[in-house]
Amino acid sequence: MESRPNRRLAAILAADIAGYSRLIGLDEEGTIDKLRLIRAEVIEPLVSGHSGRIANTAGDSFLIEFHSAVDAVRAAVDIQSELLKRNSDIEPDRAIVFRIGLNVGDVVSNANDILGDGVNVAARLEALAEPGGIIASQSIVEYARNKVPFSFASIGPQSVKNIAEPVEAFRIETDAAPLPTKPKAKNASRFLKLAAVMAVLILMGYFGAMNWKKGQLRASEAQLAYPLPDLPSIAVLPLTNFTSDPSNKMLIDGVSEDLITDLSRISGLFVIAGNTSFAFQDRDIDVPGFAEKLGVRYVVDGSLRRTDEGFRVNIRLTDTVNGRLIWAERFDGEIDEIFDLQNNIVLAIAQELDVPLDSQSRIAIENVETETIEAREAFQRGWELYSRFNERDNLAAIPHFERAVELDPDYGRAWATLALAHLRPHIFHHWTGFAGADEQMHIGLFYKYFRELTEQDTSLIHVVRAIVSLNLPDWDSAQGVSRGTDEARQEAAKAIALQPSDPEAHLTMGWALIAGGEPEEGLAFVQAAMRLDPAYPSHYALFEGAALFAMDDLNGAEAAILHELDRNPQAIELMPFAASVLALNGDRSSARAMIDRWQKGKHERVLNEVVREYFFIVRWIGAQQYLNNRLKKGLRLAALAPSTTIASLKADLSRGDAKEQREAAQRLALFGANAAPAVPELIKLLDSPSVFVRKEAAIALGEIGESASSALPALEASVDKSLSGSFAARAIEQIRGYSQ
Repeated sequence: MESRPNRRLAAILAADIAGYSRLIGLDEEGTIDKLRLIRAEVIEPLVSGHSGRIANTAGDSFLIEFHSAVDAVRAAVDIQSELLKRNSDIEPDRAIVFRIGLNVGDVVSNANDILGDGVNVAARLEALAEPGGIIASQSIVEYARNKVPFSFASIGPQSVKNIAEPVEAFRIETDAAPLPTKPKAKNASRFLKLAAVMAVLILMGYFGAMNWKKGQLRASEAQLAYPLPDLPSIAVLPLTNFTSDPSNKMLIDGVSEDLITDLSRISGLFVIAGNTSFAFQDRDIDVPGFAEKLGVRYVVDGSLRRTDEGFRVNIRLTDTVNGRLIWAERFDGEIDEIFDLQNNIVLAIAQELDVPLDSQSRIAIENVETETIEAREAFQRGWELYSRFNERDNLAAIPHFERAVELDPDYGRAWATLALAHLRPHIFHHWTGFAGADEQMHIGLFYKYFRELTEQDTSLIHVVRAIVSLNLPDWDSAQGVSRGTDEARQEAAKAIALQPSDPEAHLTMGWALIAGGEPEEGLAFVQAAMRLDPAYPSHYALFEGAALFAMDDLNGAEAAILHELDRNPQAIELMPFAASVLALNGDRSSARAMIDRWQKGKHERVLNEVVREYFFIVRWIGAQQYLNNRLKKGLRLAALAPSTTIASLKADLSRGDAKEQREAAQRLALFGANAAPAVPELIKLLDSPSVFVRKEAAIALGEIGESASSALPALEASVDKSLSGSFAARAIEQIRGYSQ
């Protein structure tokens, strides 16, 4: 038999501190100490004395349960009277003053906490009270009238959120100590109702409010992992799920992700990417430690509690350099108001940091990408898989993105990621394991979904367009796609303008610059992306290595790629590049080990086929095309069997078999200048009756370069020979240093 929830009738007291954020701003440590004393010396003794119990506390608020309405009223009046006495010799702007709401209603137990409409009404009535005042429901009055020496003054029916009928409310008045008499106006806001006070996000237990000291909010500048940026720098810790229901995780993570995205659209801020922020989710780290690891000054953190009726979000902004809480607030609302909440938080943070918003940023923040909760949750499920950047999770993300666009056909970000998830098999050749028809199928689906983006204008969509320009040169502009590195730069620039702290936009600009022959400038953008996303996906290092490679800094390229492989040993997309650079740097043993690590257990014939078909993510164009050949040459050299040496290849050249001679010359070409000892044998092959042998001999001599100068007379004599003559002419240019 299904167990029923533990329901009962109870009298509920909801109390909240008026102006708590202001008090914290004036004297954080002193306010926390005073609240600790008030709880120990006032709240707990009086609640216990009236047979009540504290069911829930959140730093600045209390939820208290009583068996009788009379006890609840007496306790409320005693608490307010005692606080009035304690505040008599305290400056008014530093006094701790409560608002209290009372109700009798049905409650449901949840461990030590209580939930239900009875609790909701008490909390809403508390919001109507003046500081130092008590507002009670009619149910309280009916039970307590004529049983307590206090009067109840009606303030009329009050509309209470999520309660169908208005609630008749009463102000409690005492003869000994008159409580504030001015009733609080009804809240008529169409969306978020801010809680009655600016509640600080110091939830006891989560933030350890009772143990806070100012120094515990201060980060050590000496311990910062990176220098602070010139702009105000900020990172968002993912909001904590303050419900026991794990199904709320996607919504709560989505709110965190959207806060980061919207903040990153503000040109006056430096915002750490969500990928890095979520790397710290559920880890035991405090706010200063979080700031130190990411090299930022400001940290946003908080919690979200979702109920059937709506949500409550607590949020705070901390300056970790000064160890100061800048801003804290509590928001209550209905679940369909969650997107308005996100906008309000982002705008409030910008205001607190005195960062002006241009019209473009404001419009981008206020234009919610979807207003469908279910679509946002489906997208978040896909995004968390997509962001892991591996074959299995990339494929698993696709159905979630498909579900998101099914629920909201205008969801541009979901269309963009759906398109990219299908394009990845092409971009990262051999990364996903797709080949042939499978890859073509995904490219076809990419085209289909890409066409849905034509009317959209977000950073991610411009990133997709830039990637298309760099990777799909066969799709012409008549189909809506521009091509080449110039077009890619233009799209990446638009992406950066729309979302200045988007690491993917910076990475894509770097990619376009590197491919277009400006590796120094490209490296700066790649490293900017790494700074924005310190827990960056491993392929960021691939672009860093490509830039250094194009700058002819092979040692730097090797160091960058091996460092990343130490950080992420499973980053298969880095291994071919690492093998190539190791081989070009003369470390054939390590290069071959990297090949075997990349293609575990592959037969030599299959391995050579994989290497022959492989292409790198950066495809240089124009005058830079030689870099493609150089990288491929290094990969082929890395794949050679360890027993293949220059000496063994020289021996193969001297044999009479044309096939062996051709293959030996091809492999010698991979060794470049190191193959100089084989020049005499290669010169002899220029007179071979086989045009294919003559061709490969000329190519090998050209790759050897200046050290093959003794071959120039023979090459000059070969220029007029049919078929192989053009290769001889090119070899002459290479030996004389006319071409690369």
